Amino acid sequence: MPESTQEKIGDEILARFRDIPTSLVTDAFLRLGLSGWMDEILPLAAGSRVAGRARTLAFGPTRRSGKLDASMYELLSRIAGGEVLVMGAGGTHDNLLGDNMATFAHRSGVAGIVTDSKTRDRAGQRALGMPLFSRGAGVRPPIEVEPQAFDVAISCGGAQVRPGDIVLGDDDGVVVIPAERAADVLHEIEDIIEIEEAVGRLIANGGGVREIEQQVAKKKTPRG
Repeated sequence: MPESTQEKIGDEILARFRDIPTSLVTDAFLRLGLSGWMDEILPLAAGSRVAGRARTLAFGPTRRSGKLDASMYELLSRIAGGEVLVMGAGGTHDNLLGDNMATFAHRSGVAGIVTDSKTRDRAGQRALGMPLFSRGAGVRPPIEVEPQAFDVAISCGGAQVRPGDIVLGDDDGVVVIPAERAADVLHEIEDIIEIEEAVGRLIANGGGVREIEQQVAKKKTPRG
C-alpha cells in the first residue's frame, strides 16, 4: 500500500469508525456530495461488522495467458493484520471464495473480506467467524474470471475502492470512505449524531411533526 495513503488515515481516525453505523456514513456522504456505498453486498452472518483499510484485488475475464504471477494464497499473505480484502469480481456469477481460503485469510490476520461475487462453503465460513460480505451463495466454480491485478483501484458492488480507503460493513451493507476525505466524513457524522438524538428525543416526548421535520432537515446541511 502506498505510504502516502497510510499517512492520510491514522490509527486514531480509523478507530473512530469502528463503532459508527454505515447509515451515518451515507448521511455524511450526502452532505459532502460523496458516493461510496455498495449495492446488494450483505454479511454472511447477522451481526457481522468490519472496519479497516482496504487492500484490493481485481478479477477479469479468463485469459489463459499472462496470468497474474501469484496464487490467491500468496496474495492473501501480503495483507497486513487488520486490513480488509476487497475483491472486485468483474460481474461474474462464479464463486470466488471457499472456506479453505477464508481460513487462511483469517489465520493471516485479515480483518474481513468483501466481494461482489458469490461464495461457497458458507457453513464453514460462518463457523470461522471472520466477517464476510458478498452477493450470496453460489456453487458455480471460478471458470469465467481470474485474478488480474492487486492493490489497484477497483469497482466492487458499484463503488470505487482504492487501496488504503476505509471499508466499513455491518448488517445494512458496506460503504467505502475515501482515504483523503475520512476526517471530513467524521466531522459531519459528529453533527448528524446530535441531530439523530434530538429527533429521537422529540419522538419519545411527543414532539410535533413540524418540530421533527425541522430537525430532520438539518441532516442535509453540511456542518461547515
